[in-house]
Amino acid sequence: MGSGAILVSQTLRAMIADGAIQALVPVRPEQIQPSSLDIRLGARLWQLHCSFLPGHTGVERKLGRLATAVHRLDRDEPMVLHRGGVYLAEVEEVVELPVDVWGRGNPKSSTGRLDVFVRLLTEHGTAFDTVPAGYRGRLFLEITPQSFHVAVRRGDCLGQLRLARGRPVLDAEELERRQLTSPLCRWSDHSAAPVASEPSPSVLMSVDLESAEGGAVGYLARRHLPPVDLCRRNLPTDRYWVSLPAAPEDGHVLEPEQFYVFATRERLFVPPDVCAELVAFDATKGELRTHYAGFIDSGFGWSADDSTPGARLVLEIRTHDVPFLLEHGQALFRVEFMRNEAIPDALYGQTGSSYQMQGLKLAKQFG
Repeated sequence: MGSGAILVSQTLRAMIADGAIQALVPVRPEQIQPSSLDIRLGARLWQLHCSFLPGHTGVERKLGRLATAVHRLDRDEPMVLHRGGVYLAEVEEVVELPVDVWGRGNPKSSTGRLDVFVRLLTEHGTAFDTVPAGYRGRLFLEITPQSFHVAVRRGDCLGQLRLARGRPVLDAEELERRQLTSPLCRWSDHSAAPVASEPSPSVLMSVDLESAEGGAVGYLARRHLPPVDLCRRNLPTDRYWVSLPAAPEDGHVLEPEQFYVFATRERLFVPPDVCAELVAFDATKGELRTHYAGFIDSGFGWSADDSTPGARLVLEIRTHDVPFLLEHGQALFRVEFMRNEAIPDALYGQTGSSYQMQGLKLAKQFG
């Protein structure tokens, strides 16, 4: 059994009270998720002519060379980030982590479903989405809208931060035991999905091209449309998306550099003592990205009496360079499960969550 655990909601709340997580504008209660913290856009945003890693020179010096403009974000008036542009935003939250606590960043679900590529940076970071143990300093989000222009404000949550001690991933033996007794990942008949032990203990998941919900098994993003304001709701789906019909035999040919949304055949049931994370796609399976958002909080698809159908995961797919045939049941990615340090005091679905018990579902901005 591995040694380590993900920090949960009550610990995050205590870290805010103790000053280990700080913000000029106080952290809102709804930012605290069962096993992650939503992080907000701060006051400053830079337009860049390319992406970068800060390294030993640091963010500020790199910005002196790479920023083409600097903007002040307002809480009321939105600023439009243009498709294809590269931006860097200051994060409202500042961290002073204990020496044994490290972190990872990820886009929020709605951010990924809008095809907005978001990555977390530290002041001298040498890797994206990585916060080293004991880090003390500011955080930044690199933002690249890829299908739609998006309108953002100061305080908008585009990313998440997950904090941990040690190595919290469930080992193969424990994951096998859970899949045999009370499966975390199940087929539609509630039987357990198989466990893969290599390259790490995880469950393999696949795409569903048969179960048409509302007549669609997936969606293709349209382009050259008005900006998507992150505060809007009930935007017309047909204006921004092309629905894709069921194609169980022939599959769908994905065009290069287009953005697609599909869902998994399998469903997740994440109990309170664990959380999960999607693992990056294996490039030997094809040249494509299978997801942007990767954190799955405790309680996702789960109920205490096991009476729920569980929740499917949404796949945010972009293929590179060449057309790619996507077929029903094709295995695309893996999910790792991680041990929580304790039972969170609020589970996913009890915190105003938009995607509990979901099937195929677009970002919450669409009707």
